[in-house]
Formats: sequence, structure tokens, C-alpha cells
Amino acid sequence: MQKGSPFFVPISQANIYHHNPCPVHGSKCPVRKNRQIQASTSILTWSKNSTIPFSFQKISKPFRIVVILAVLITALQFVQRPVANPTVVHPLQAPAEVVSILQRACYDCHSNETNLRWYDKIAPASWFVNAHVKEARQRLNFSTWDTLHSADQQGRFWEIVNMAISGKMPLTSYTAVHPKANLSPQDIEVLQKYARDMSPARYQDTSVINQAEKELHDFVQGNINNKVPVAANGVAYVPDFQNWQIISTTNRFDNHSIRILYGNDIAVKAIRNNNTHPFPEGSTVVKAVWNSIESENGDITPGSLNSIQIMTKNNTQFADSKGWGFAKFNGIQLTPYGHTPLFNSTCYNCHKIADNNDYIFNLPLKNEAGARPMFDAGDLKVITSFANRKQKTMSVLYGNAAARKSAIGGYQTHAAGEILKLVMFKQEDNKYWYGSYINGAMLSVETLTATGSDAKSLTYSLVQGRAPLNTNGQPMSGDERIIDILAHRPSVFP
Repeated sequence: MQKGSPFFVPISQANIYHHNPCPVHGSKCPVRKNRQIQASTSILTWSKNSTIPFSFQKISKPFRIVVILAVLITALQFVQRPVANPTVVHPLQAPAEVVSILQRACYDCHSNETNLRWYDKIAPASWFVNAHVKEARQRLNFSTWDTLHSADQQGRFWEIVNMAISGKMPLTSYTAVHPKANLSPQDIEVLQKYARDMSPARYQDTSVINQAEKELHDFVQGNINNKVPVAANGVAYVPDFQNWQIISTTNRFDNHSIRILYGNDIAVKAIRNNNTHPFPEGSTVVKAVWNSIESENGDITPGSLNSIQIMTKNNTQFADSKGWGFAKFNGIQLTPYGHTPLFNSTCYNCHKIADNNDYIFNLPLKNEAGARPMFDAGDLKVITSFANRKQKTMSVLYGNAAARKSAIGGYQTHAAGEILKLVMFKQEDNKYWYGSYINGAMLSVETLTATGSDAKSLTYSLVQGRAPLNTNGQPMSGDERIIDILAHRPSVFP
């Protein structure tokens, strides 16, 4: 090193202060003592005449930061939590092209075949990777796929397809460093086809029809479930939801169901005011779900009761799920789904697809004015709902108390003052869930009123829109419409 370097001083310069005491103060001279300390902190002595580096303070600040970071990163590598790959015992059994797509886009996180690249193993990034893989496997693991019930497999795969369509999966943070995981439109079409093949149409399913007949018989006999069950997360069943405003009606070909979505006053007001992102505190929606009976002519009618599903907004109790508490009560017995409150996270994760709707899939579609119209039936309540996928229509049949009593009795008798109102909508694709249709614009409103006890006392009226066409392509007559409307049996409610 050069003698004049600012990082080095001759050893002899330091020794001057140590071996030559002050003639006035001796070895206790404060001036020489201070100089001796300064010199000693600037050198390390290897030999009498050597000069060596020492002053870290005089190294440039950026270089010091680099050195410190290098030391820290090196130290972090000794604190690792390696990702283990358990034995694959029950993997997904699917066509090769489907498996190939999923392996490329999903398996690194959602299987026991995680393939870590070198950059995935460097801490602290490796900690994030390890935690993410653990969480992903808990949600969905293709290496244990065949341990799931067939219905669960079907539901999970439709969720996979919808996550892919919406761009929620694979994560953008993953595809940014793994570009081969990006899904092309052709990839998504392959996944959609496989999902449809898993859910073929079941025309006139006798198991659904027989169960529906039994439930209707019990309903007619007055064997009504009066329980008010509570889900494991504290969300309780709402017995009077049938008095609420209908928000929308849907039918799904992925799981063969038909649905009606109701909302309480807070939720309905928020929808009408376009104040839904987020919904206000106290908003509650209830979805009544029936297993559908499907016919080759396109008719979709409700069969046995599948479940009653609830979402309620409580930002304090359900902060981890954006304020939404979920509940599902299965079957006519309203058996709560989920044995622990953790099921709430499962429901929330599925609803993330509809985050632009504050996690509700089935809000009414906006019209040209930007409003979300909902038909107000006044004091009338739902008797049933149905659809025709070939005609692309969806309908809800309402009635007053006398009409609902007549419907439960199979329309064998009528009563003066009886009112039935049929509202038909255009069927639209639900952009938040591939496999689902939702009601769009209203097409017609028809009413039946009774002045006596027999069918001859019924009067038909077309209030709005055009009458449906008959098989000859001509508008149906009033008598034809009466027969057609009364052919729809009532849906069974809890």
C-alpha cells in the first residue's frame, strides 16, 4: 500500500506516542494520550514496519451496504424450511392433455411434486415459497385428488376453471418468474371441455324426482322444519327470508341446480343505490338452492331442496373474509355445513372470483342506465321458478296466500281473490361463473286472477311484454297460458 494512503499510517507514527512520553506531563499527557488512541484505531500491527487496512468508516457508504447485505443474506441461508414432497398416492386421473396443462400451471404449488428452481431456494424468498406451497396444498392437492368424493371433484374442478378464466390463477406473481405457467385460450378451452364432461346433463333424473315428490308430500302434510340451526362460525339460519325482495334468479349446468337469491332491506337498498363495493354493514343475502330436473326440450324445474346459503356482512366478526360471514344449511333438514369455523375461509376463497361484486356472484345485471333492476312483487311471495335453456328464458311465479294454498293443493280448487303473477326474463351468461346463467332484462309479466273456486273463474292478463309462442310459433292464447302456468308445481321451502 502507498505510504500516503488515507487508510494506512506507518507503525512508527503510532509508536512515537507510546514510547516517547511528554517532557511536561509524562505518560499522563492528555494530548499525547488522545493522539495515541487516534493512531491506534487506524492501524493493526502485523509487524513493526507494516501498514494495513482498518478504517471501515472510511469505506464508501454504498459499498458498506452491499457488504452488510451480503453477510445477512449468507446468514439467512442457514435458516431454511425445505419444501418436502410426500409420496404421491392418489393423483388426478384425467386425459393427458388436461394433466399436462395442470402440471405446467398448478403442480408446483398444488401437488406433492413441487419443482423448486434455484431462485426458489434462496432465503428470504424461500420462506414465502414454502409458506405459499403449504397453504396451496391445504386448499387443493392434485396428489390426493382421488381421495375426494366425485361431487367434490366436480365442484373443485369447476372452481379451477373459473379461477383460470378470471385470471385469478395461476397467480401473476408466479407467472412473472414462471412464464410457461401462463394459460392460453386453448388451454382454458381444454379445461372447460373436461369440466363439462364431468357434468353431463341428466334428463329426468329419477332420484331427484322421487326425492322432490317425497319432500312435496311432507310439505303438503305440514311436516315443516321449524329448526333455526346455527353454523359453526355463528351465522344463523333466517326463517323469514321468503318475505324479502328477490335479487336475482340463476340456474347452473355445472352442478345441476336452480336458485333464487333474496336480500334484506339493507342489501336491497345498497343494490338500488349502487352502493355495493363494499356492501354496508348488516347486509344479508340468502340463496335458496334446488336440485334441478332437466328435460331434453330445455325445461329446468326445481326438484328436491339442495341447501339454503347465507352471506351476512359483519366487519368486526369476519374481518379476515372482507366482513362476510358464510353459512350453508344442507337439505330439507338444514344440516349445517362445516364442523369448525374454518369453513368460512373455504367459502370466502371460492367467492374471491367475484371480488368486483364484493364477493357476491349473482347481483342483478346492470341496464343501459347503469342501474341494477329488481322486480318488485309487492306482497306476493314465490311459488316456484323455472327456466328453458333452449329458449333462453328464466321465470319466477309469484302468488298471494290464496294462490300459494291452491298451488300446494295441486290447483285442484281455487278461491276468490287468488292472484298469480308470472315474470319472465331473458337468460344471460353469468360472467362471474362459467357454468351459470342469470336473469337479464324482463320480457313479460302475466297475471291470473280467480273469482271463484274452479278453473273457469280464472282470468288471464298480459300486463307487460309479449306472450310466449306455442309449438306452431304463434302467440299462445289466454287459455293456453292458464294451462301452462298451472302446470308448474310449487317449490319446496324449509
